[in-house]
Amino acid sequence: MLFSNSILFDSLVIFAFSLAVAKLVLDRRSSHLATLRGPRRNNPFFGRIPEFQGDPATVVDRWVSEYGYVFKIPTLLGTNSIVNSDPKAVAHVLANDGFGYLRMDSGNKFTRNCFGHSMLSADKEDHRRQRRATAPAFTNAALRDTMNVFYDSAYKLKGAWDVLFESHDEVTIDVQQWLDSMGIAGFGHDFRCLDGHKSPVSEALDGLLEDSSFRVVLIISILFPQVLKLPLKQAKMIRRMQNAFSDIATVLLENFQKEKNLSNSDVEKDRSILGLLLKGRSQNTNFKLLQDEVVGQGLFLFAGYDTTASKYCLITDYRLSLNWALIELARHPETQDKLRRELLQPSGNDLTWDQMIAGNACPYLDAVVHESLRLHPPVEALYRTADKDDVVPLSSPIKTSSGKMVDSIFVPKGTTVITPFVYINRSEAFWGPNAKQWVPERWLEENPYPSKDFSGHRHIYTFSDGPRMCLGRMFALAEFKAVLSVLIRNFTFELPSGPDTPIVLQKGILPRPKLADEAGCVLRMRVRQVTGGGEQS
Repeated sequence: MLFSNSILFDSLVIFAFSLAVAKLVLDRRSSHLATLRGPRRNNPFFGRIPEFQGDPATVVDRWVSEYGYVFKIPTLLGTNSIVNSDPKAVAHVLANDGFGYLRMDSGNKFTRNCFGHSMLSADKEDHRRQRRATAPAFTNAALRDTMNVFYDSAYKLKGAWDVLFESHDEVTIDVQQWLDSMGIAGFGHDFRCLDGHKSPVSEALDGLLEDSSFRVVLIISILFPQVLKLPLKQAKMIRRMQNAFSDIATVLLENFQKEKNLSNSDVEKDRSILGLLLKGRSQNTNFKLLQDEVVGQGLFLFAGYDTTASKYCLITDYRLSLNWALIELARHPETQDKLRRELLQPSGNDLTWDQMIAGNACPYLDAVVHESLRLHPPVEALYRTADKDDVVPLSSPIKTSSGKMVDSIFVPKGTTVITPFVYINRSEAFWGPNAKQWVPERWLEENPYPSKDFSGHRHIYTFSDGPRMCLGRMFALAEFKAVLSVLIRNFTFELPSGPDTPIVLQKGILPRPKLADEAGCVLRMRVRQVTGGGEQS
């Protein structure tokens, strides 16, 4: 009994000491952040986080007008975070992304539990090593042959839709469901979803994106990893997805070994991203990936199939951005017609990789794609935690709580810094009075507004920036353009109730567009075939 009491006493002392240390850290951090202005706390537990996450573009716009480009907001359990949209400060934070500013620990645990170890959950030297090992798979030379994979997938979708028109001039299609079912070029594996087959991978990812119970299980697993081993439906499906990826990776590894052993190259070359990563393991380099890391890169590559830039700004697919592009083209039929005319002239042939990347062959397609990425970034905000005390420079002085004007701010170690991408991309101060409107023409003329104060890809932060900038942005852009060009050449798209059909966001791991009057994540459109449309070249 005495021994037990001693253990209990020691545990209480350690617990009390931990609370005291945590309080000292929070007090120190709060004292430094006290100089920043910002909205008052209106919720004792969550602060202003629900308001911020509900509509970040609108609330940040309001708060910037009151407090300047850098301010603090109350967050969980009495803490405060910094919201930063000052060009110089954003550049400073993103330039140190992965070293001075790290991914939040909860985010790392979440992604490791779901997808394993990859660049998504790595920081510092571990991330640098994996990125250097992965980079050869994303060069122009490596990616040039992937165009055939993109077009094969797009024309397979076209063929499936053509069947629907055999006895109809117009059909109603849930385009989001069909686009989610397309083959995954990056993974090098046909899940046969367009043929009506359900795979463990697609089932689990659909659950993650649409079923809140999946997200609850994953969030709980951050604190209690063992929950994924329980006999829960959601946990079982996630385990099935992980096992399916492992099986696919094993097959790809075996095929790669056969290709390597056959000097006459009888085995068909794997042009997928994962295939290129596997080949990279055999190169004479100090930046090799371990086998489980290769699988991990493939996991996050496929797991981001819902967006062009996933929640943590990695290489992913393009489907969420493609949904938004089709919505905007349906809202603006004259723009859709203009894009179709460009794509059908002079020959209506498929664009090559070099034409896609340069954007000169079809400048209006390039403008439509980038305007969709600007106005509808899948990642609304980036969260990073300062790994050390830092002084961040500002482009424009801000007023402190004491009334003093300062041109830099002190960020204590452990402070969360939020970069609101969706506000920056839509800010009238940076993009002009029509910044909140979808106007592809802005990409065809010189922008007189100071959006160029931001770096990023084409001065937007849809792909983030710095050491963790989306490595596969060219891959995602080319796939986006390839599929959109095939669809617009061959079909016209209208919203069910015309251009003013209400569209809302279904919040989840990623916000997805849906018809406002639908209970589920449904994006039905009225689709017609284009007479004399483009044929597969």
